[in-house]
Amino acid sequence: MPSPLRLLIVEDRPDDAELLLLELKRAGYEPIWTRAETPEEFVSGLGEQPDIVLCDYSLPSMTAPDALRMLTELQIDIPLIVVSGIMDEDTCVNSLRLGATDYLLKDRLVRLAPAIEHALAGRRLAAQARTIDQERRETAEILRGVVDHAPAAICVRDANGRSLLTNAEFDRLRPTASAARPAVLDRRKLTSVEQACLDGADKVEGEEIWSVDGEDRTFLVVRYPVVDGTGRRFAIGAIYVDISRQKQVEEELRELDRLKGEFVATVSHELRTPLTSITGYAEMLLAGDDDPSHRRMIQVIDRNSRRLLTLVEDLLTLSKVDSGVAARMDEEVDLTDLVGTAAGVLGPAMESQGVELDVRVPVGLPCLIGNRSQLERVLLNLLSNAVKFSTAGGTVTVSASVPDVTRPAVEIQVTDTGIGIPTEEQDQLFTRFFRTEQARRQAIQGTGLGLAVVRQIVEAHHGTIGVRSAADEGATFIVSLPAINLVPAPLRL
Repeated sequence: MPSPLRLLIVEDRPDDAELLLLELKRAGYEPIWTRAETPEEFVSGLGEQPDIVLCDYSLPSMTAPDALRMLTELQIDIPLIVVSGIMDEDTCVNSLRLGATDYLLKDRLVRLAPAIEHALAGRRLAAQARTIDQERRETAEILRGVVDHAPAAICVRDANGRSLLTNAEFDRLRPTASAARPAVLDRRKLTSVEQACLDGADKVEGEEIWSVDGEDRTFLVVRYPVVDGTGRRFAIGAIYVDISRQKQVEEELRELDRLKGEFVATVSHELRTPLTSITGYAEMLLAGDDDPSHRRMIQVIDRNSRRLLTLVEDLLTLSKVDSGVAARMDEEVDLTDLVGTAAGVLGPAMESQGVELDVRVPVGLPCLIGNRSQLERVLLNLLSNAVKFSTAGGTVTVSASVPDVTRPAVEIQVTDTGIGIPTEEQDQLFTRFFRTEQARRQAIQGTGLGLAVVRQIVEAHHGTIGVRSAADEGATFIVSLPAINLVPAPLRL
């Protein structure tokens, strides 16, 4: 099928124009053409937006160089091929110099179709190149705008330390660099960090202190290599972010945490002493008073004072963890003895709740290594929760084993037959002060600190804790702790 071709023929001889059209039709084109003889007709024909111009070199009222100059003045990008009855070196060179795409003789038009194809292909490539160049310029302007308006200071230096690019924030900070502490901004010799980026490092982060307006500020600095198309590292980029306020806030938060820890520890110590006295005297009164009504009142005092004492112990444990006070971590702890102690402490609660304890700790388990009082707190909290969430007639089971003889760790499981924990709430179970919806609904007493304390102690012993449960199906807490031949790092308590 013939290819349509919009054509402007600048020719004063109609026969020569017809000859050009016949050659194009023979080559498979379907010309849609206009003929012009004068400059006015030429300009008018350009308004029809032809694909190509075929122009005789010399006409009575204009020449091919005239047409080429008009195309340039009008800034019209249409290929022009000079077609002449004569050809010499001067006319050919002059035409090509002025922008002609090609130069053909009228008696050798066999080259006309290839010349047009070449001209049209060149036009398409030129249009693509202009589009690419325009996109490149737009992208460069976008990036330049981002860099110039970035709140961070940005600088790019070459391998000799010369600045290739800086943004407004960088230039704003540069003049204020202290003479006593010159900022990296003004250095020309590369630092070791900058050299590392040139030598192979992908990114280097660090902090630097600059003096800005007479005030020391801390900047987070990210340096990275700038690479050309061949992979050569020719420059180092640097982004400077002022983190002075962030550092100040962090320091203030640390101070607040310290004061909070001191306050909690002080209050807890002050509470523990009178609570210990209350529980001690309550035990004495229970032992010497047989009046049933008196005993019931004393038991209420004893039960609630012990609840408060447990809360105080949990607060103290968390306070010690947060404050970073070192605790002894090299004690050998016998698990059987640990379970016995915890069961003895919780015996009265189990009896009043009507819950049985089933201990399945075999003889010969390796000792745990760590802090005995903290590991005892783990068992007490887990067993206390198991009893609290069990109903009368339920059972709490404590079991222990070494699941993998190649890995020196003891696994402890505490299982109850209580109300269970819905799956959707288990992710929050070890969060401080979290209590399940069912516990709140049934008004089961607790602060939500016990499991948070357990998790922190277990993790400090390089152990793990998990849970298996579902609503109304009881719960099993699984604790894995290193045995004696795997010494953990010091616990900060």
